[in-house]
Amino acid sequence: MAGVALSLAAVQAAPAAAQIPPAPTTVTPPRSCPGPQYPREAIRYELEGITTLRFTLAPGGGVSEVEVAKSSGWALLDDAAIRTLQACNFPPGQAARAGGASLPVQYVWSLDGEHSLRPHLVPGSCPASGRFAGFRAYDSKPSGSDGVKVRLLVDALGQPRGVKTEGVVLPAQTFDALIKYVESCRFGFDPEIKGPRTDTVYGRVLLR
Repeated sequence: MAGVALSLAAVQAAPAAAQIPPAPTTVTPPRSCPGPQYPREAIRYELEGITTLRFTLAPGGGVSEVEVAKSSGWALLDDAAIRTLQACNFPPGQAARAGGASLPVQYVWSLDGEHSLRPHLVPGSCPASGRFAGFRAYDSKPSGSDGVKVRLLVDALGQPRGVKTEGVVLPAQTFDALIKYVESCRFGFDPEIKGPRTDTVYGRVLLR
């Protein structure tokens, strides 16, 4: 189950039920605005986060400019928030009261229910590499000069698959090497820890 809460006006993101939190300091989108849809791929990879946008209104009530003020950490979620807001049409009176000011809105992307246990990296399983210094599981720091943020799935044998990079465009050779490096690592669960399990992992590939 996936739900998206909106700080301006809560909406339904199927199949979660809508809630309406108060937002007295922000303009409220009209109910005719489409509700944000949790991206299917984001649900599969169990991505969560908070996207904060800032936007301005055109005189006719359309959304004229949108920018990400603070990322959720995942482009899939940020892009979905932008698409949702851009589809809104506000009453001209609301646009007039805004006076061209930059307005904030926050989308809270949250998966319902108890969080399952995620696989852990098997110590020493990643191969030695002259290009990559290791894999740091569940490090949510954005991609940068010291590392590349990735998300992946793990099969029943603990082998990664569906590895995807986040927030960076790599040269083809580097990208291929990074994917192969992550796929060479192994993941598993502590048999002493009981509870529902999932196959989703995220983290950073550390660069040398």
